[in-house]
Amino acid sequence: MSALDAAEIGIGWNRLLSIVDQGTVALKRTAFSRNVTEADDFSNALFDASGNLIAQPSQGEVAFLGVMSTEVKAFLERYPPSTLRPGDVLLSNDPWLGASQLNDYTMVAPIFRRRRLVGFAACCAHSPDVGGRVLSSDSSDIHEEGFIIPPTFLFRAGRENAELMRFLRANVRVPEIVVGDLMAQVASNNVVKKGVAEFLQDTGLPDLEEIGREMRTRSERAMRAILARLPDGTYRGEVEADGDEEPVTIRARVDVEGDAISVDLAGTSPQSARGINVTFNWTYADVVYALLCALRPDSPINAGSLAPIRVSAPPGCILNAEYPAAVGARVLVAHYVQAAVFRALEPILPDRVIADSAAPTWVPVLSGVNRHGERFVEILIVHGGIGARPSKDGMVVSYPDHPPTTAVEIFENEKPILVEAKELIPDSAGAGRYRGGPGQQFRFRLLGDAPLRVAMRADRIRHPPLGFAGGQAGHAGRATLNDREPLHPKRTVFIDPGDVVDLRTPGGGGYFDPGTRSRAAVERDLDDGIVSEAKARAVYGHEPRASGSG
Repeated sequence: MSALDAAEIGIGWNRLLSIVDQGTVALKRTAFSRNVTEADDFSNALFDASGNLIAQPSQGEVAFLGVMSTEVKAFLERYPPSTLRPGDVLLSNDPWLGASQLNDYTMVAPIFRRRRLVGFAACCAHSPDVGGRVLSSDSSDIHEEGFIIPPTFLFRAGRENAELMRFLRANVRVPEIVVGDLMAQVASNNVVKKGVAEFLQDTGLPDLEEIGREMRTRSERAMRAILARLPDGTYRGEVEADGDEEPVTIRARVDVEGDAISVDLAGTSPQSARGINVTFNWTYADVVYALLCALRPDSPINAGSLAPIRVSAPPGCILNAEYPAAVGARVLVAHYVQAAVFRALEPILPDRVIADSAAPTWVPVLSGVNRHGERFVEILIVHGGIGARPSKDGMVVSYPDHPPTTAVEIFENEKPILVEAKELIPDSAGAGRYRGGPGQQFRFRLLGDAPLRVAMRADRIRHPPLGFAGGQAGHAGRATLNDREPLHPKRTVFIDPGDVVDLRTPGGGGYFDPGTRSRAAVERDLDDGIVSEAKARAVYGHEPRASGSG
């Protein structure tokens, strides 16, 4: 039995969540790269002394949380708690321990109170550069993509690892931005450490063990209660993706048994010779996130929420790639995982899943020299449409991650680029009683007098997002150079000043028969330019109202 009453647990729980949110604000406001300050390509969290996730923030990259839930324990295997000291900071970007990509640095800082280890502050953020090739699927092994840092001290007892810092600066294209982001991660963890110390001082608790245990217990109970209401059985989902040189198949077998659930990805395509592979940590995170979205436990997410979930994938498949597989464009496969899981769950949770989304998110990487002669590396995030929901239309937003895009004004001011169009594409959304989110056109022209490297990372050119329960598929994507030459969605190209790149992302799939869509909804889409009059007639059987009628 806990000595804490319900009120103390509730107040303490919310305060710990607030402390983690404060760490989020510190990271976002002190970082140097647009990946963090604008695209929110980061997350942070609080763990107990054993490495169990206690509290996660309300903002950030959701898959990083699933990754860190296993990664922090991997750090502790390398550096047991007895070897750690106040002021230590550990750093790693090993894809097989962390976020399946060299650019994603995880930083872990032990939290001490009266010389006793009480927990860990951790954060993961996407660095703009890590040497090697700029992120793409061109690589054939991990060593072409940059350098691997195994769990290593960035600070030891408060003293900076100067040799590691010199190594980092010497191997990246934008050292001030890379190091600036790392210091922002240090600051974020320091804010969480300070908040936890104040929390323990104010509450009189000796550590985080009791409240952490109570939080995990309640979250696990909430998750198991939902699972227990599902019908036992085996359910299967399958998705075919564009792949690189050949299509990729992702298969998910979901087994529900009592108050537990397991997802087995056996039958998925073998790992690729190109950089679209995914390490298991990231696969685990994307599977768990899809389940949490569908199940929606009425409790904050922590290690307890994850306890009833088991995920497996055969070693050597594209979702459990083995060293030294290239992984720079892992998003182009990982983002299909949620679609396979949702297809499996549709028979038992038809009101909780969505039709296929435009995922994978289109994230080409631009690198070159700006008008001030400074080198830059920038991820361009172009959203497509998410799938329709069982009771609502889809939207234009990234899923399963949800990064915002850099404002056009900022983008144009910092880069030698003119954005000629950023708008929704008419008739791109999958039709249905509830339509998918429309695709988006992002068209830009290169200015200045220096070439630009464009490392394409795009998908669903050949496999459009499918609809559910009678809904229609959304349109596939398209990428062209100068309105003539198709751009390979997974290759790096150099473009010259005056060249125009036109990116058109896919639209999400629809839900239910389009013939059951309401007249008011079709009229609204006509007014908004999402559907044309021709499609309204052909697909929805709708005659637009006469001009000037009331």
